[in-house]
Amino acid sequence: MVRKADGITFIELMMVLSIFALIAVFATPSLLSWRSNARLRGAASNLKGDMEMAKLKAIQVNDTVVIHFTRDNYTIFKDDIPTNGVYDAGEDLYGDRTLPPGVKIDLAKTNFNGESARFKGRGTADPGSAILVNTRGTEKTITVTGLGRITIKGND
Repeated sequence: MVRKADGITFIELMMVLSIFALIAVFATPSLLSWRSNARLRGAASNLKGDMEMAKLKAIQVNDTVVIHFTRDNYTIFKDDIPTNGVYDAGEDLYGDRTLPPGVKIDLAKTNFNGESARFKGRGTADPGSAILVNTRGTEKTITVTGLGRITIKGND
């Protein structure tokens, strides 16, 4: 008389779990790298869009609009009391954005006049670059020319 097998053995179960664990070991680092790079791309795209908005706002109000950078965020405002590149009480605030986790502004490599990008009433700008970097060391460079052209370059 032959007995019918109704389930799986412990050894078969352990083999399947071992295969899943092996797949997870190889898939997790690439998934984390993808996530980190996606956050960096998103932050760079947001900064470029905010710079475009600041340029248009400067043209609209015919005055200087500044983006002031700190390590974790940036602030966009009309700089007029006094024109020092720092948001002061009474100045019009157009935006304040915190960067996503794992993305920072490299202030040592950011090379605007001080830590602020300036857009003028005619759409021109003080030229320079802001460098965003993620935890894996990947960088995105957002460059502004004197004529106000804004581009993104990176090494991901």
